[in-house]
Formats: sequence, C-alpha cells, structure tokens
Amino acid sequence: MLYMMGCNDIAVGVGGEGGILPNGTIMPDVGGYLPIIDQVNKFFAFKLPFDTILQGDGTAGYCRYRQTVPVGHGGRLDIDSNYGFRKSFLPQGKRQYSPLRQPTAQQVMINTISSGPTVVFLTGSYTNLALFLLSNPHLKKNVEHIYIMGGGIGCCPKNSTSSCQPGQCGDPGNLFSDYTSNPYAEYNLFMDPFAAYQVIHSGIPVTLVPLDATNTIPITKEFFDTFEKNQHTYEAQYCFKSLKIVRDTWFGDQFYTSFFMWDSFMSGIAASIMRKQHNYQGENEFAEMEYINITVVTSNMPYGISDGSNPFFDGSRTPKFNLERNGVHSGHVQTRLRDPFCVVKNGKGKCQDGYTKEVVGPSGVPVRVAVRAKPNQNPKSALDREFFVSFLDVR
Repeated sequence: MLYMMGCNDIAVGVGGEGGILPNGTIMPDVGGYLPIIDQVNKFFAFKLPFDTILQGDGTAGYCRYRQTVPVGHGGRLDIDSNYGFRKSFLPQGKRQYSPLRQPTAQQVMINTISSGPTVVFLTGSYTNLALFLLSNPHLKKNVEHIYIMGGGIGCCPKNSTSSCQPGQCGDPGNLFSDYTSNPYAEYNLFMDPFAAYQVIHSGIPVTLVPLDATNTIPITKEFFDTFEKNQHTYEAQYCFKSLKIVRDTWFGDQFYTSFFMWDSFMSGIAASIMRKQHNYQGENEFAEMEYINITVVTSNMPYGISDGSNPFFDGSRTPKFNLERNGVHSGHVQTRLRDPFCVVKNGKGKCQDGYTKEVVGPSGVPVRVAVRAKPNQNPKSALDREFFVSFLDVR
C-alpha cells in the first residue's frame, strides 16, 4: 500500500526479539506480539496449571486476537490477507519485509520520535507505544499528541440520531464474541488493557474517537452506492473493492446497520484538528468534541486478591513495574472468553478489562473525546454525514 501511494520510503517496524524479565525490566527491542501482561506471564507460566497456557484458554498467556475474532468461512488466512486481494490488485514494489532484517517497531519509534516533535495515531493495540513510553521516558516530551480510535464510554450519546443502533450500543463495548463475560471492552483496548492505561495516563495530550462517535456514522447504502460511482484513483478502487468484500461477507443483512467508519473517521478528525494551530478544544469539520475524565480498567474488583489470574502480582513478592499492591491493577484479570469469574447467571458479564470508564477525581485523566459525527451541512445531499463528503472528495 505504501508503494501504491508513492510513500515507500516510510519506515516499517516489525516485532522484536526482546522481552520483559521477571523483575519487570523491559529488554531492548522488546516485541509487541503479545500484551504486556502476557509477556510477563511467559515467566510466570511455569507456576500455572499445565492447560492454562498450552490449551490456549487464557487471555494471559495466549493470543487474544485468535480468541476474540471468529474464524470465517475461508479461515484466518483469508481474513488476515484480505482474501488474497492485496497481491492480485495492488502494484508490487521491490521492497521486502523480513522480520529478522526489518528494523523493529521499537527502533522505528525511537528513531522517529527522537528526531523531533511527533504526532502518533493509534488504530490497534497499544502495546508497542506503551512499551516505548515505559522504556524511553526521556523521549516522551517529543510526542505532541496521540490520536486514538478505540474505547467506548457510554456508546450511545444523548440526543444521538437513529443511526446509533441498540444492538451495538446497549453496552459500551463491541467485543461481540464475549458479551456474556465482558460487555464493556472495546476490541482495540481489550488486546492490551494495561498498555492502554499507560498511554492514556502518560501525561501526553490524547484525543479519543470511541464507539460513542463511530456508532453515529455507519456505512449507509447511499454512501456505498456513491462511493461505487467515484473510484477515480487506484487507492479509491482498492478501498472500495475491500469494502465490497466486507459487505458481501458480513453477518446476514446487518452491514448497513453495524459496520461503521472507525479508523478512517479518526484520521479525518485528526487531520481536521491539526490544520488549526492552538486548537485546544479540537474544533473540526466532522465530529462534536468534549473533554471527559476517563481511565482504562485493567483488572476487576476486589483489588489485592491473589487468585492466579494476575501475573503482575501473583507469585511475586514485589509487583511488576512497581505497581501498588492493592491498587487498580491488582484485581482479577479476565483469563479467557467466558471466564467463570466474569459470567453472571441470568445477567450480563461483570468483567471490565479494557473499558474506557468515565470517572470523577484524580483516578482519571481529562481526554478530548469525539462524541458524535456531524451531519452534512447540505440537507439535500444523499450523504447524511459531513465526513462522507470529505472522504469521497479525497478518493
């Protein structure tokens, strides 16, 4: 994709062979393949029951991605490779990506951020950025702002439009494969709640585009049809073909009510905000903004327990990363989908790992949050959101 866009000089980091020692020391070039708690857990694993790790039941000690994303008709390879569409359609450059020859993610971030003021976009797991911040506190001053797509605070904001669907917004999260144990988590944060906490609480200014906002901008049939008629660039053709694959393989007939503008909406909001200097309130063309005091839930009450679920504390005299023994990170950590601790008979799940929770007082931090998409200023247009117009103009 970088080659297609004429940006093949952009550095791409791949993984890393380093790790986290039992005392919490982060090794150079630490890999971001697993959540931070799972990397600590690699040393703790030998103290757990055999099947906790090897059978893949735990979110601590096993890939959360594989657990939470159902396997489609074509298997994981089809989904992860966009059904082979990338190679069949995109122009192919000569650049090769080899994990052992590629600079690591940590190396790329260190080189980029140490060179001067940097704005960071996060559209997936927070692991790599959190490891960078924990390992390089002297470079934190160079990160001017972090824009994030993720989280869910209340999901359906007050006075939202009818496009805010109850099926998506009855609970703050979208972890659709695990509502019975955790209806609060949004997928990106659930991948590594502790890393998300470190980023949100880093002291760096954050703009969050959560489900509250993205659920007010679903892909509509009118947008889809207009997009189909406006594929004037190679990038537009690729994006539309990818979107059509998603529509044609989505759950039943729910595509137009449950597939939303996620990462692209965040990118548009960020670009609009960044065009104005000293834009503290985050004024932009596409979304209404407000400041909300939030935190990220990383473990569940009661705190200070030792039930074998939390490698930061269990089996160690000294908590990892100097965490407080009875603090917010010291409770039960969700160990698997449908964790018995989390499941409530005849009720919704009680675990909140990965929940961007609104709180009062110093336990939270003020974050600039998008709360809803702005309507199209042209009432005669078939496109009901201002961002749709801009998106198609760029394409």
